[in-house]
Amino acid sequence: MHLLFKTMKEQLLNQKKQYIVGVSGGCDSMYLLDYLVKHQYDVVVAHVNYHYREDSDLDTSLVKNYCSKYNLPFFCKHVKHEDYEKGNFQANARFIRYDFYQYVSNKTSIDTVLLAHHKDDFLENVIMQTQKHQIQFYLGIQEKTIINGLHIIRPMIDLYKDEIRSYCDEKEIPYRDDYTNFETNFYRDKIRNLQLNQYKKEEKEQLYLSALKHNHRIDALKKEIQPYLKQYRQEGYIDYSKVGERLKSMLIYSLLFDEVKVDITSQLVSEVIKQLESDKPNIQMNLPVNHLFIKEYDNIYIQNIKEVSSYSYNIKYGELLKTPYFKITHHGHINAGVYLTQDDYPITIRTMKDGDVIHTSGGSKKVSRLFINQKIPLSKRKTWPIVCDKNGTIILIPHISKNIKHLSSNANVFVII
Repeated sequence: MHLLFKTMKEQLLNQKKQYIVGVSGGCDSMYLLDYLVKHQYDVVVAHVNYHYREDSDLDTSLVKNYCSKYNLPFFCKHVKHEDYEKGNFQANARFIRYDFYQYVSNKTSIDTVLLAHHKDDFLENVIMQTQKHQIQFYLGIQEKTIINGLHIIRPMIDLYKDEIRSYCDEKEIPYRDDYTNFETNFYRDKIRNLQLNQYKKEEKEQLYLSALKHNHRIDALKKEIQPYLKQYRQEGYIDYSKVGERLKSMLIYSLLFDEVKVDITSQLVSEVIKQLESDKPNIQMNLPVNHLFIKEYDNIYIQNIKEVSSYSYNIKYGELLKTPYFKITHHGHINAGVYLTQDDYPITIRTMKDGDVIHTSGGSKKVSRLFINQKIPLSKRKTWPIVCDKNGTIILIPHISKNIKHLSSNANVFVII
């Protein structure tokens, strides 16, 4: 068997799964596709024609013809110039490409994309990250990651470009060269053609092993922060003051990556930490794609702005209810319960309003202040149930406070969060 087949990371793949394969028509992606077809993997092909080159239709024809030959589902996106003419072409093209993978995933219900990134691509990234001082986290390209909710696998990450090209030529696997890859119009192209191509194989291997060593250290840190991430998933926030100094950057990176689900730069992480370590007790910092990073005293969390919503439910006497925010039961913790008579109905359970006040044994209290005193995260305050009687008087805020007229220990209605 050819050397390439031994070094291809087939252990990352599963022949019982379906895959989307990103195929440009170049030798890398055509090698990957041909390998998968010849080894009887169940795949669909996703191809993007940016019409950036005058001969790009020939790439599309090559990929389409290969798919027709082997009866493979073929998805193609044709991109207009106005979709990428502003800004960085490579960055725009990447956004368009991953957005298209998401489209194909929605059409096919396939959640994993295979891409043909190889070791030279990995090393290009290492050099770029090092030159830009973006070496706080992973170097290179990860063999497995999640982007926009899609599982991304790169099984060729251990293969060099010249090995792939030689094999395609030897086995007559069809492919087309993108001549712009040999130019120096873009920063990545300059790294590839003016720097990396001057490296000897031994120098490449040394750089590769150095990056892997760095990544192993990052993996060790990620294992150490798992208890914090587990707490975050359970409680919706983390007490930042209890996080060890050397773990803070890794923790913030992981929170941002998991919640925001876009590429996270070391600059963004540094800016978040700078804000967190200021003297301000409460901070809201804008993040990409409609997210906020929030600090309230020592608690930190990330909030998706679009997910925050208000509600109001009217409930008749004896009615039980289950909603995305709470449920009404006949049993529960005493602090979540209240004694109600038929005269209290219909009750309303709603979200907090500006100026809300509850009359307690300690006097009238602003609901907003009670939340602050209890250090309830803002994300939870916005959907915390406020129970009102038929007159609109607040009688219960579960686990926070009760109206002075409803302090009976014989609760018969419980609002479970």
